[in-house]
Amino acid sequence: AAANLGAQTYNLQIRAINLNPDNDVYHASYSQTNLALADALAGQANLTDQQKSTVISLVQQAIREARTAAALNPNRASDWENLAVIYRSLINFAQGADQWTVASMNQAIALNPTNPQLRLDLGGLYFTAKDYNTAGQLFSQAVSLKQDFANAHYNLDQAYKALAVKGQALTG
Repeated sequence: AAANLGAQTYNLQIRAINLNPDNDVYHASYSQTNLALADALAGQANLTDQQKSTVISLVQQAIREARTAAALNPNRASDWENLAVIYRSLINFAQGADQWTVASMNQAIALNPTNPQLRLDLGGLYFTAKDYNTAGQLFSQAVSLKQDFANAHYNLDQAYKALAVKGQALTG
């Protein structure tokens, strides 16, 4: 993977999963590889129908493998975070992907409640959806968890600014 050999990485990951299908980390890595390959292929100009079909198959496989990882180890926050990353990449393409992202991120937060990055990421999702109040609450929680987290402070400031423009105050 580090050498940017996508097809070889993909095939070796299949072999690893076949040797140990109960390893959630293998499935999570494989989901990321599928998503990266789909993204690389989708970024090409003038895709053929076969290439479009391949992109769809890779995305479906990314989702399936991320779900498998979370099912194999439902207490591992990183598996839920990985699932959220997969869903988040589909928000502009798949109906309901935003809700699936939120649900997966909330599960990751429940499993790792002291991780400020998870709250920052979820807050970013709400900020993009223009729910500045919820975003601000999450950014504030991230700041509370890590006082020197510059990105959380910046995003909290942006939420305050967005709320002031709308004539609202951050609640919670």
